[in-house]
Amino acid sequence: MKLSLEQAFYTLGITAGLFFSTLHMTHAALDIEEQNVIYIDASSDDGDESIYPENWSDQKKIRDQKYNPHNDSSQHFLSNARYFVINGKNAVRYYPLSEAENPALLYTSVGSKSYFALVQSYGAAMQPIMLKPQLPHQLKDHQLFGIQPHDKNLVLIFRSRYFHTPAEMARNIALNPNFKSYFYRTSYELIEVTPQGKILHRTQFAAPSPENGLGFGPKMNENNGEYEDSTIEYTTRTPGVYQTLNPYDIEYSYAYTHGKLTKHTEKRLLTPSERAEIKVDHGGVNAENMHDEYNEANQDRRPEPSSCLEDYWVYHDKAAAKNVLWGNPWLQRQPALYQNFLRDYANGKTYSWLQFRQHFCNAQQP
Repeated sequence: MKLSLEQAFYTLGITAGLFFSTLHMTHAALDIEEQNVIYIDASSDDGDESIYPENWSDQKKIRDQKYNPHNDSSQHFLSNARYFVINGKNAVRYYPLSEAENPALLYTSVGSKSYFALVQSYGAAMQPIMLKPQLPHQLKDHQLFGIQPHDKNLVLIFRSRYFHTPAEMARNIALNPNFKSYFYRTSYELIEVTPQGKILHRTQFAAPSPENGLGFGPKMNENNGEYEDSTIEYTTRTPGVYQTLNPYDIEYSYAYTHGKLTKHTEKRLLTPSERAEIKVDHGGVNAENMHDEYNEANQDRRPEPSSCLEDYWVYHDKAAAKNVLWGNPWLQRQPALYQNFLRDYANGKTYSWLQFRQHFCNAQQP
């Protein structure tokens, strides 16, 4: 089974400090350095021609009679947000907190706005998650940064971004000209929840600034070399003192275990090549800023309609309220079938994927 890094660590699509430059980054088990750049031609293994069903479009997955979404790693309940559209206008994104039927849910957005809430079946018993700034800086936003398994529970990782002050920006650029596009500093809040949606612990920390790459995931057991989700570890490094004969960075780690947070810092001397690199402006592209620009430019666009595969998961999870209209356009154009769909949904009827596909999907769509 083909498994991406994001799927392996269930880290969401916003990653801090992601640059197309020679800055050093780490993400859990993955180390990327300038001298070890790997180029992969994925053009022959992408889209509907891929040998991996995970890469297929929803349309091809629906057409394929042998496809099973429960065996598709891209459909894992923590891999990607699930999705439905209310009345063709307001898109709702959410994550189930388990693979059970009628699981507790985490809503992450409604319409174009972030909205964090723990929710039970049919949108009932909603518990909003209120996030507060940890720093005195001007707040940019709060984001769901990741969801990590933690023994039998889950840790919801929220990131808050704040604008650097002019003095902080000037300091960072003086240290390394590649920091000129690091607009934000960050803080994190870890919320441990049960699969049933009960909050157990809330823990906060402010990250050093600037974060020169980061990792957030299961901590490696040094005895056996395995990553274990009994401890969730955040790692980064930030400039220490550069105007010295022996310039160094400071490596930070925060280890979280069931409500307890442990901080560790360590100086690391720069290598000769790193000393040379910090003086060079590589003109890198800041992917995070590009992502922000795209979202801002498209925040008022009408949402994309859901697919029948997305509808299956919403039906399975009972994620939509009973009194709203949702479902893919083809289904809504079949009045009698659509009424059966909504009635069965409200009555809690269950369908396997094959049954759902047969009853409510247009398996002949191009």
